[in-house]
Amino acid sequence: MGNAAVVTRFALVFAVAMAPGDPSGTDLAKKYPATLDWSEGAPAREWTCEAGDVFALTSFKAAWEIAGQKLTVTSGPATAVFGQCQNNVVWAVVLPDKPGKVESTLAGNGDAATSVFLRFNPALVGEVFPAATVKGAGPEAAVWQAKRIEGWKINACWQANNQPVIPWKTSVCIDLETQGGARRFFNLETKEKKLAYEPFFEKKPLPWLAPISKDDALAAYDEVVAAFEKEYPKFVLHPEYDFTKAAAELRKKRVATAKTCFEVGVALAELLRPLDDLHIDVQVDAEWLPVGTRRRPINANWNASQAMIGSVKDTKKGLAYGLTRDDVGYLNVYALNDQELPKAFDAALEELKDCFALVLDLRFDGGGDELLAQQMAARFVDQERIYSVNRYRNGPKHDQLGPWLERKFAPRGPWRFESPVICLQGQKTFSSAESMALMFAQCPQVTTMGDKTGGSSANPRFVETKGKIKVRLPRWDDRTPKQEVIEGKGVPPKVQVDSKESDFDDKRDPVLSKALETLRAEPEDERKPGKRK
Repeated sequence: MGNAAVVTRFALVFAVAMAPGDPSGTDLAKKYPATLDWSEGAPAREWTCEAGDVFALTSFKAAWEIAGQKLTVTSGPATAVFGQCQNNVVWAVVLPDKPGKVESTLAGNGDAATSVFLRFNPALVGEVFPAATVKGAGPEAAVWQAKRIEGWKINACWQANNQPVIPWKTSVCIDLETQGGARRFFNLETKEKKLAYEPFFEKKPLPWLAPISKDDALAAYDEVVAAFEKEYPKFVLHPEYDFTKAAAELRKKRVATAKTCFEVGVALAELLRPLDDLHIDVQVDAEWLPVGTRRRPINANWNASQAMIGSVKDTKKGLAYGLTRDDVGYLNVYALNDQELPKAFDAALEELKDCFALVLDLRFDGGGDELLAQQMAARFVDQERIYSVNRYRNGPKHDQLGPWLERKFAPRGPWRFESPVICLQGQKTFSSAESMALMFAQCPQVTTMGDKTGGSSANPRFVETKGKIKVRLPRWDDRTPKQEVIEGKGVPPKVQVDSKESDFDDKRDPVLSKALETLRAEPEDERKPGKRK
C-alpha cells in the first residue's frame, strides 16, 4: 500500500480513511458480526463494554462530503472502545492519544478533538475501522472513559430510555469533545443527502472533572463503604465475594491516588459491581456510572399489542387499556409513578366490567411506587394475602439479618373483578412491578404468563458524600412469600412462554397471542362478566 491511505466508502458519500497500518490487523467485522439491524418497533439494546472491547488504532480519519458540505476528523494513534450487544457494535468511542484535527464547512473548523463518539449500524464497523488500522488490544483503563462519554451522550440520537437502538445503515452520528470546550454534533443521512450540524449540543459538553483532595476522596469512599458494611442485606447472596477485602484494596490502589471526584466514583462502581444488584448506582454530580448490568430482553412489542387488541387508549398516567371485538379486556400498566394512576385504573376497570376475561400486561413496567401497585391489585384479590417477605440487616456482620417481614394487600373498591385474568410479565418487569406481578399471582382467578421478571428489589436510600458523589444503597432482601430469592433470579410465571426478540414486530406478539388464545378457549356458555352481582 505504500503511503497511500486506506479508503473505504459506503452509501456513496461517507468515507472512512485510516493511515497505513499492519495489513494483518484485527478484522472487527469478524469479531463483531452484525446480526442486529434497524426495524420498526425494535427495542433498545442493553450493552456491555469490557477490556476485550478496547483496541489500539494506528490513526483515525473520518470524512464526510455531501451537497457542498464537508467534515473531516483526523488523529494519530488512538484507542477505540466499543459497546456491544450480542456481538454487535451499538456505539463506539475514539480517544486520540493527542487531540485530533477537525476540518468543517459547518462548524468547528480548526477545533482539536479530544474524543469522538460514534453511532452507526453494526454492519459498518469493519468499514469505519478497517482491519489494517486496528493493531491489537488497547488499555483497559479506557473502558471507564468510554462509558462516561456514552452515559453523557447516548440521549442525543438513536436511543430509547437512554439505551441505544440500531440506526439505519444510511445514518451516522459523530459527536465530538474539543479542547476549546465546545461540543460538536454532526449527523449524516445519506438517503436524504444531508450533512447537518446541531448547535443545541454546543453548550452541553462532557462535564469538567472536578478535583478532590486525598483526604476528601478517602472520606467519601469510606462513608459509602461503611454504609454498605452496616446496611446492605444481600451479601449473603454472594458468599464468594470478600467485600471488605476488596474495599481495602481499592482504597489503597485507586482512591488514595484519585485526583478527581469521578475517579472516586469509578472506584466505588468497581467495588459494588460484583454484587450484581441492578438497584445499586453511582452518581457523580450530573453523571451516572454503570454498576450492575444484566441483559434483560423484552418479550413484547408495543405496536403489536395495540394492533392485536384494537383500539387502545393511553391515559398518560402509566396505563393504557382497550377491549377486543370479542370482549377480552386489556390493561397495560407500563409505569408506577403517577399518583393518579389508581384512579385512572379504577375508571378503566369500570369500562371493562362486562368483559368475560382480562389481560393485565406488566411487560413494559420498570417499577416505581409499590403502594400504587397494591391499590390496583386490590381490585382482584379475594381476601388479605401475603405477596412478599423481606428482611433488613440487624448487626455488623454481613449475615446478621432481622426477621422476615410480611407485605400484604387486601380487597379494595366497590366490586372485585372475578372472571379469568392473565397477567403478562417478562424480564423488563422490574422492581415494584415484580412485586405487582407477585400480587396478581396470589389472586385465585389470575394466571401469570410470559417470562421470569427482572430480578431486583431494593427499598433503597441514597448515600451522599463530598464531591457530589451519590450512591443508591438497597436496604432489604426481598423474597417471594415462600422466601424464594428474587435478586438475580426473577419471579417465574405460572405459564412460561419461550420467545426470542426476533419473534416480535409491529404485528406479532406471541406472548399476547398465547394469552388471548388461552382466554378465548373458555366455552361461550360459561363466560361471565368480570363484575358480578
